[in-house]
Amino acid sequence: MLSPSAKQQPAASNTRTTHRLLALVVAMALGTSAALWWTLRQAQDLAQPHQQNDLWYIASVHNELARVSLLARQLRAREASAQDLVDRLDVLYSTLDTSGRGPRVSTQLREALPDTAQGLDGLRTQVERWSSQASGSANEPGSTAARRTQATAAPTQALRVAEDITRQSDALLERLRQAVATVHLFSTQQTDQARQQLHQRFIVLSVVLSALLVGTTLLIARLVQDARAAKAASRQLAQTNRELEDRVARRTRKLEESRALLGFILDTSPSDVLLAEVESGRVHFINHRLTERLGLRTAPQTLFLPDLLHDPDTRQRFMQTLDQYGQVDAMEAQIGTHAPRWSSLSARLIDVEGQLAHLLWGFDISTHKALEAQLRELATRDALSGLLNRRAFMERSTALFDHCRRHGQPCTVLMIDIDHFKRINDRYGHQMGDTAIRACAEAIGQALREADLLGRLGGEEFAALLPHASADSARQVAERIRGAIAQLGLASPAGHPVTFTISIGMAASERHHTGIEPLMADADAALYRAKAAGRNRVLTHDAAHPAL
Repeated sequence: MLSPSAKQQPAASNTRTTHRLLALVVAMALGTSAALWWTLRQAQDLAQPHQQNDLWYIASVHNELARVSLLARQLRAREASAQDLVDRLDVLYSTLDTSGRGPRVSTQLREALPDTAQGLDGLRTQVERWSSQASGSANEPGSTAARRTQATAAPTQALRVAEDITRQSDALLERLRQAVATVHLFSTQQTDQARQQLHQRFIVLSVVLSALLVGTTLLIARLVQDARAAKAASRQLAQTNRELEDRVARRTRKLEESRALLGFILDTSPSDVLLAEVESGRVHFINHRLTERLGLRTAPQTLFLPDLLHDPDTRQRFMQTLDQYGQVDAMEAQIGTHAPRWSSLSARLIDVEGQLAHLLWGFDISTHKALEAQLRELATRDALSGLLNRRAFMERSTALFDHCRRHGQPCTVLMIDIDHFKRINDRYGHQMGDTAIRACAEAIGQALREADLLGRLGGEEFAALLPHASADSARQVAERIRGAIAQLGLASPAGHPVTFTISIGMAASERHHTGIEPLMADADAALYRAKAAGRNRVLTHDAAHPAL
C-alpha cells in the first residue's frame, strides 16, 4: 500500500497539469476573441462605409456646382432671380467649407492625391469670391441676411457673376468629374488592400481557432482522466469511511444511550440548560426551552456562552466571575440578540470528555423585570402628559445642572405656564383641559433637543432645562415654543375652535446659582413678570426687577 505522501505527489502533479491546460485554453480563448473582434471591425468597415468619405464629398461638390451653373444660365435668361443664385452659392460654399468639424478631405487623400485636394481648395476660394461679388459684401461672405438685401439692390453685379460662372463652370465640372474618377480609383485600390488584409486576418483567426480546438480537446481528455481518478479515490475513501463509522458506532452506542437518558431529564426541566465546550463552542446539550428563547428552529451545533449575553458590560462581569471563581450564582442578565429576555443565570466550569466546558442553567424573569420597569415608569412619568413628573424632573435636572457647572458649561431653565387655563376648563370642560395639556406637552417636546429635559410640575405648569445653552440661544427656543403653542388648532367636543397661549420665564445659570432650585426660582420670578406684563410673552430673569 502506498504511503499518504506517495499518493499526494501524483495528485499534486495532475492538478498542476490540469491548471496549466486550463490556463492555456483561457489564453487561447482570449486570443481568439481579440482576433475575432479585429476581423469583425475590419469587415464592418468594408460592409458599412461612412457616408462622409472623400468620394461622396467630391460627388456632392460636383452636383452642387452643376446646380450653380444651371442657375447662372437661368439667371442670364431671366428665368431665375439673383437671390436664388446667392442662396445656391451659399449651399455650395457650405459644402466646401472646412471651418466646421475639420477638413472635408481626409489626410490620406491629401497625401495620395495632392492635386485633387489643391483643386478643391482652389474651388472653395473661387466660390467664396463669387459669393462675395454676388452679394455685394466682400468683407462678410458668410452674412446671409446682408447678402440678400444687397443682391436685390444690385442685379447687374449678379449678372456679371452669372456670366463668370457660366464661362468657368464647364472646365470646373470637368475637373471635378476627373477628380471623382481619380478618387473612385483610389478608393477601389484602398478597398482591395483592406480585403487582402481581411483575408490575412481570417487566416490568423483560423489558426487561433484550430489551436483553441486542440487545447480544448487536451483539456477535456485531462478532465476525463482526473474524473476517473477522483471516482476511484472516492470509492476507496467511502470504503475507509464505512470501516471507521462501524468502529465509531460501536464505541459511541453506549455513550448515546446514557446521554439520551440525561437529555430527556434536562429537556423536561423548567429551567434553561446549556452544556458547551469553552474553546470550540461545541454544544453537548441544549434543551428546547433555551432553543426557543434564542429564536432558533433547531439546536445549534456550536454556541459560545459569552454570545448568549446581550449587554457587553454584563457579559464581561459574568465571564470574569466565572473565570475567577469557576462558578456564577443567580446573576440577572439578558440573553439573546434579536429579542433579549431577562434570566437569572448560574454557571459552572466542568470537564467533559477531557475538555473544559460551560454548564449554564437559568430561569426566565422577564415578567418580573417588566413589572419593575412599569413601576419605575409610573414613578417617574406624569400620567396625563407622559412627561417627567416633578420629582423625576428635579432629580435629573439636579444631576444635569451639576454636570454643566462642573465643566463650566452654561444652562438655562424655562418655566412655562398656560395662560388663562381655568377659562378652558370652565368653558369647555376638564376633558378639553387635559387635551390642551397633552397638546402643549407634545409641542414643547418637538421644539426641544434630545439632550434637553422637560417635565410637568403640576397643573398647567411645565419646566425645561436646556444644558449647554446660553441665554440668547435659549430665548430663541422659548420664542419658537411660544409661537408653536399660539398656532395650535384644537377643537372642543362640540366642534368649536380652541386656542390658547403660554407665558415663559427663563433664567440662565450664574455663579451665584449653587443648585437647580435657585435657578428655577429666578425663572419662576420671570414667569410672574411675563404674566403681569400681559401674558403670551417670554421674559428673562432680571435681578433688578423682582417678581410682582
